Amino acid sequence: MTTALPADLLTELETAGYFPQTAAQSVQRSLHGAHPLAHLVRPETTFDGPEVRRHLTVLVLTATHLLVTHLDDDPADALNPSQVVSTTERVRLNRIYSTGISQVFDTDGQRAPGRESEITLGITWDGSRRVDLERAVCEDPNCQIDHGYTGTMAPADLALRVSALADGDDAVESALRFHAELVDAVDATDA
Repeated sequence: MTTALPADLLTELETAGYFPQTAAQSVQRSLHGAHPLAHLVRPETTFDGPEVRRHLTVLVLTATHLLVTHLDDDPADALNPSQVVSTTERVRLNRIYSTGISQVFDTDGQRAPGRESEITLGITWDGSRRVDLERAVCEDPNCQIDHGYTGTMAPADLALRVSALADGDDAVESALRFHAELVDAVDATDA
């Protein structure tokens, strides 16, 4: 059961430039025959010392679900020198219990009044948990004991930041439109 992706979504995946075919395939599989009503594509590059890490988030709204797809670089190792990991979650709209938006407006007169210079979209649902694990260590630099793992567990909520300076005014407007459509869809499930 496949659904063709809208041309504008495919164009945005190509423009993001981070494994667009892989992203398209992951999104298409997660649709499972549903038709996309709205979407938001957010590439992100971070720098961790000498390493560059790429990340792509694709949100797709259907009549019944919010599909959240993440693509991440997988650290290279000897057996798999270059991999990308795609993770997708299908969240029923009636499970989304909170959406939010944080808007930043410049007051220095450089931007038109009432135009956001930056926004952060927040979406919260219940059920899934994100677990971040790391090796537990002790303070002794000569310690040879395996201390296991330590970590945190957090609700699977989502926060996406969009900046006019970094991403352009069109990206901010696109994120605002997506947020409005998501709010309308979530409100419709409450009716």
